[in-house]
Amino acid sequence: MEEENKVAMPILGALVAALVGGALWATVTVMSEREWGLVAWAIGGLTGYAVGFLADRRATQLHQIIAVVASLIGIMLGKFFAFGYIVNNGMSGMFDSYVVSMFMELLPEMFSMFDILFVLFAVVTAWRLPAAMTAKAQQEQTPQPITPVNDRENL
Repeated sequence: MEEENKVAMPILGALVAALVGGALWATVTVMSEREWGLVAWAIGGLTGYAVGFLADRRATQLHQIIAVVASLIGIMLGKFFAFGYIVNNGMSGMFDSYVVSMFMELLPEMFSMFDILFVLFAVVTAWRLPAAMTAKAQQEQTPQPITPVNDRENL
């Protein structure tokens, strides 16, 4: 059971982070009437941190893959939420089949070169952050050598 939690909790946390990140990105996009690529990048950091934290800072490559996939889901959700809100002039009807099919049809046109660049930043961040958290935790757990104190230096 404990082994399942080492993957189940990071998956759940990464999906929650992706949902929250996507909603925040859509909110910023709708309110500012402009897409901010930095928020997409932050989704990668958010999912990476969630996975690293919920893996008890003992992330494996599987955890890193979970973070990357979740960051991509969060970015797609952000694009969809913003698209649905703008198309419907609000949240009602956002999940109608017409909106979903129109989103899927127009999806390739929604990604500029800057979008792709920030998606790459998000993916790299989501990949590296759990590993960095693991490395830092291992470094903190490694006992430091005790250096003898020379009494003459203290005079």
